[in-house]
This record gives sequence, structure tokens and C-alpha cells, in this order.
Amino acid sequence: MNVDMILKYQSLDSDMFKIEKGLRENQNKKKADELRESMKASQSRSVKLEENAGRLLKEIDKVKGQVKLQQEKMQEFLSKDLDKMSKEEIEKLNSLKDKLSQNLSILEKNLTSLAENMNAVLADFNKTIKNFNIAKEEYAKRKQAYDNDVAETEKKKAEIAVKLGELAKSIESNVMEAYQKRRKENVFPVLVPLNGNSCGGCHIELPFANVTKLNEEGIITCEHCRRLVYVK
Repeated sequence: MNVDMILKYQSLDSDMFKIEKGLRENQNKKKADELRESMKASQSRSVKLEENAGRLLKEIDKVKGQVKLQQEKMQEFLSKDLDKMSKEEIEKLNSLKDKLSQNLSILEKNLTSLAENMNAVLADFNKTIKNFNIAKEEYAKRKQAYDNDVAETEKKKAEIAVKLGELAKSIESNVMEAYQKRRKENVFPVLVPLNGNSCGGCHIELPFANVTKLNEEGIITCEHCRRLVYVK
């Protein structure tokens, strides 16, 4: 087992890992992701506000229709000739008129309340759209900045990848396969030394049988952290 070659591979791969980690933790990327989520939230809220506005408009139209109907009835009663009516009829008419007045008052209050709710919904909608546009503009800037950061590292990554490819040819395929599997999981370093009888990655002591196997084969997998352990 040629441990020196895989260690050399890992040493070079550490530069690639740093670049990848830097891009994952890139502040422009993080901010762009936050802004994208903010935009999604704004879109979702604007849809709900539009639905609320539509519902309120239907309610307003309904109340307006009721107000118009009550007003027509009131006008009908007011147009009646009281001189041709009996005392009982006049009393009944006044009672109906009072009831209509109360209904109108209630409907007008409902209409005012609905109008206030509509204004609040429209104000919230306009604010939501404004916030969306602000986030969209800032997102475009952050996204472009991150894309520039990525572009700056592409050449270096490509150069490292070529060198890694050449080194991989000199490493046992099973070891390389095990290394790459853990590397894809962002485990780094993948290869760690045996310190005493403990894994150099998670520092947990290995079973005696595993240490014996390690001394025989040169590299084993830590049962705890899944790193590849080698003997110095």
C-alpha cells in the first residue's frame, strides 16, 4: 500500500477543498439565497393578498347591493301619501321606516369597515411588491458577485483537477474509490494517521483487531467517523 501517494493526493486536494468550502460559505451566495427566499415569501404573500382583495371586493359589491335595495324601499315608503293612510297604517309605515334606517346604518358601517380592510390589504400589497422589487434588485447584484467569485476560481480548480487526475492513476483503485466516496460527503481530511491506538480524525480508540488489521494492510476505515486511517 503506497500511502505516500494518497497523502500527496490529499495534500493537493486540500487546496480544492478550501476553494469549494469558500464558495459554499461565500457571503454573496448566502445573501443571495436569503434574498431568493425573501422573494418567494413576498410572492406567496402577494398572491394571498390578491385573493383577500378579491374576496373583499365581492363582499363590498354585495353590501352595496343590499344598501341600494334598502334605499329603494325607503324611497318607496317616503313617496307614500300619508293623508290617504289610516293611523294604524302610518304607525306601521313608521315602524318599517325605522327598521330600514337601522338596516341602512348597519350596512353603511359594514361598508366602511370593508373599505378600511380593503385599504389595509392594498397598502400591504403595495409594500409587499416594493419589498419584492428591492430584494430582486439586491439579489441580482449578489448573484452576479457570486458568479464572479466562482469564475475567478474556475481556472485554479481546473488546474488542480488535472493534477489530481494524474496522481489518481498511481493510487490503488479501491483506495481511490473509498477516498472519493467520503470526499463527496465533504469529509476532510479523508486520510488521517493512527495516533497511539486512536483514529486521528475522531480520536476514538480503535478495537485491537482493527489496529492489527491496519498494521497488516496499511489503511482501514474508522468505524466511527468513516475516515481512512493509516500508520505513519
